[in-house]
Amino acid sequence: MKRLLMVLVVLLVSVSMLAGCSNSSTTTTPAPTSSPSTTTSSAPSATPTKTAPPTTTEVNKYGGTLKIILIAGPQTPGGLPAEVFGPDATSYQFCYDPLLRGDNKGGVTPWLADSYKLADDKLSITLNLHKGVKFHDGTTFDAKAAKWNIDNYIASPYNQYWATSEIVDDYTIKVNFRMWANTILSTFTGNGAWMISPTAYEKNGADWARLNPVSTGPFIFKSFQRDESYKVTRNPDYWQTGKPYLDAIEIAYIADSMTQKAAMEAGEYDMLQSEPNKTAKDLESKGLVTYFKLVTTYSLMPDTAHTDSPYAIQKVREAIDYCLDREAIANAFSNGYWKAQYQIPFPDNPAFNTNFTLARKYNVDKAKQLLTEAGYPTGFTTTILVNPAIIDRNISVALQSNLAAIGIIADLSFPANMGKFIVDSNSLTNLLVIQPVMGSANYNATWMFFLGKNAMWNNNWLPSAEFTALKDASSAAPTADAALIRAATDQLSKEASVIPFMLAGAGWAIQTGINDGGFGEMATSDVFRSEDVWLSK
Repeated sequence: MKRLLMVLVVLLVSVSMLAGCSNSSTTTTPAPTSSPSTTTSSAPSATPTKTAPPTTTEVNKYGGTLKIILIAGPQTPGGLPAEVFGPDATSYQFCYDPLLRGDNKGGVTPWLADSYKLADDKLSITLNLHKGVKFHDGTTFDAKAAKWNIDNYIASPYNQYWATSEIVDDYTIKVNFRMWANTILSTFTGNGAWMISPTAYEKNGADWARLNPVSTGPFIFKSFQRDESYKVTRNPDYWQTGKPYLDAIEIAYIADSMTQKAAMEAGEYDMLQSEPNKTAKDLESKGLVTYFKLVTTYSLMPDTAHTDSPYAIQKVREAIDYCLDREAIANAFSNGYWKAQYQIPFPDNPAFNTNFTLARKYNVDKAKQLLTEAGYPTGFTTTILVNPAIIDRNISVALQSNLAAIGIIADLSFPANMGKFIVDSNSLTNLLVIQPVMGSANYNATWMFFLGKNAMWNNNWLPSAEFTALKDASSAAPTADAALIRAATDQLSKEASVIPFMLAGAGWAIQTGINDGGFGEMATSDVFRSEDVWLSK
C-alpha cells in the first residue's frame, strides 16, 4: 500500500507547511546549543497505534550509518527551497535547518532563530538569529544571509503571507506580513525558512544550486540518484556542539512492498516509512517497533469549478457521500489500523466535532433518490483521478464499485505524474480526485496547504462563498480557535464539497537499537530529530 504522506503536488506533504502556530506572541526559549544528551518532548497529539521506540539508559554513542527505506523520493535534491512547494521533507530534512521548528501540538520552537517576537498588531515578526552558525561551505549564517533567502521566498509563487524583510542588525531580521493569519508562524518552519548559502549560489549559479543543497543542517549533502537514493554525511561543524551522532544517513527508494519487507527482515535497513498496512503488521510480528499517527483523511475532491460538471450540483455530491460503504472499505484495507471516517478532521484534533450530525451513512436508495432529484435518474459517466504513487489501486476499485451501484460509471485514471497532469489539463471536468488530506494540529494550516491558491486542483475545486468566509474568519483569529475551525470543516461536510471516507496515517517500522529520534513528536510523522539519533545496535 502506498504512502499517505505524499501530496499530489509532489510526492510528499511538507511537514512544516502543515504545522500549526504558537499561541504566544513572544518567546525567549533558547535554541538547543550543545550537550550530547537525550532530548525529550511531549506525547503526540494524535494517539499512535503503537508507542514510539523507547529511550535507553545507555550513553549516547557516535558513529554508524542510519539506513532508511522510502517508497519514493523527490524529483531533485531540493537545493533551492524557495522553488519547491510541498517538498519531500523526509529526504530533505537532514541537510536543512528552519528558522523555527514545528511540533505535534501546533506550536513552534526557536531553532536557527534563538527567539522571536510578533508585533502588537501581528503584522510583523522580529527574529533574533543564533550566532556562530556556518553553512556547509564554511560561510556565515547571519541576517544578511537570512534576508537573501527570505526575499527569494517572498518573490516565489508559493509565498502567501510575507511582504518584505529588513535587517535590524547583524543577527536580527524583521519580516513584514501582507496580513495576519494564525498559521503564519508555521511558515517559518517550512521550506521558505530553510536557509541556503548565498555565497554558494552566487559562485556556482542556480542550476548548480538546485542539485547541491548547501545549508546549515546536521548532515551535508553527498549524492542523489532519482528513484534510487539520497545520501548525506555528518556535519563536523554543526552549530549544536557534539551533534550529530551518526556518521551518515542513506535513503533507498524502494516501491515494491515485498522487497521492502525482505530488506527489513534481513536487517539491511533500519527504518521503513510506511502506512499502517500488512507489511507493517508482518514486521511487528518479527519484533520491529511500529509507530503510526492516524491523522490523514482519505477524501474525494469533486470537480465543483465547472458549471457543466455534475458535481456542481450539491445533491449529486450528497449522493456520492451516501453511496460510499465506508465501513466495508476500511475493513477491507485496515489490517487492524484504518477506520471509517465521516468528517474531515481526525478524531484527536481539536476541530473534530464530537456532536457531528452531518454524517451521511451508507444508503444506496437515498443516493439514487438524490441523483434523480438532481436530474440524473440513470446516473452518468465520470473519471476518478488516482495518484498511483499514493493510492492503493484496490481502494479506487472499491470506490468505483460503490459508484456503479447508483449508476455512476467511473473510469479510473492513473497519471504517472499527477501534478503535471493536472497543471497541463486545466480543462479537465466531471472528475473526482482521491486526495489524502493530512490534518495538522491547527487545521487552518491544512486548508492553507490543501485548499490554498497553490493547491494543484484549484482549477477543478471551487470553494463556496460560505466556506471561504468561515475559513478566512478562522484563519484571521488571533490564535487557532477550535470552534471557528469546526464551523469551516462542518460547512464542507454540509456542502459535500470534500467527501471523507477513511481515516489512515503513516509512520515507521523501526529496528531495535535506533534511539532518541523523537518519532511522533514533530509536526508530522515523517520528520524526526536526526541530530539526536544514535545507534546502540
